[in-house]
Amino acid sequence: MKMSRAVWVLALALPALACAESDEGAAPEWVLSRSPAFVNRVIPGERPLALVTSGDQEGERVELTAVISLDGGTVALRPASIGAGEVSEVWVDLPSTDTETPFTVTVTGTRGTTEHTVIIDATAIPGADDLAPMADQIIGVFLDELGGTVEGLPPEVAGLARGTPVAGLLVVSHYAWFTDEYEVGLSWHIMIAPDDWAEIYLRPRDQLQPTRAFRLDSWSTALDGGEYAITEVDPPVEVMR
Repeated sequence: MKMSRAVWVLALALPALACAESDEGAAPEWVLSRSPAFVNRVIPGERPLALVTSGDQEGERVELTAVISLDGGTVALRPASIGAGEVSEVWVDLPSTDTETPFTVTVTGTRGTTEHTVIIDATAIPGADDLAPMADQIIGVFLDELGGTVEGLPPEVAGLARGTPVAGLLVVSHYAWFTDEYEVGLSWHIMIAPDDWAEIYLRPRDQLQPTRAFRLDSWSTALDGGEYAITEVDPPVEVMR
């Protein structure tokens, strides 16, 4: 028996309609990702390691857990539960070490019955926070001009908290502070004027990327009482770690 064209079209449509109805209540797809793409060397103590986000898909909250491969090291997620578009900071507390030791932090996100995992590779190195005195002086120059007028920057250095070195590099030093609402990242080029620039970025701690950044043309000139300029620049696409 031949099937009429109308009946044939309806027969083809029914499976698609059934799939649409069955998928209607399904949870939207989600991913777990981290930033920055690369983590530098980390000295002992409590240090920020990376940021983790579940993307902006609406749905159930993502519950996070983490483990660290380094003996004596601990890892904390702040916060340990994130919703759509929200961010968690991954912090590690590393023991003292005499040698460079690679380690990994594995972060697992669970949403309903689905899990996703990201792995963060880093290296623990010997060292101590010997950057704080210089970092405080340079950030003080920025605060003298911008503090209290740019959201996220306190009027003076005393308003910054949880100062820590980030990114154990040589030619450019990196430091960061973490107030209740903002990460304030500082970098300075270890050169003589006029090539000794310095930059800061501001990241709301509930966001993945910095939102504002400023550049000082010569930090040594500023610290010596000379003339200097601070200008706003494009923020970096990711934080420094």
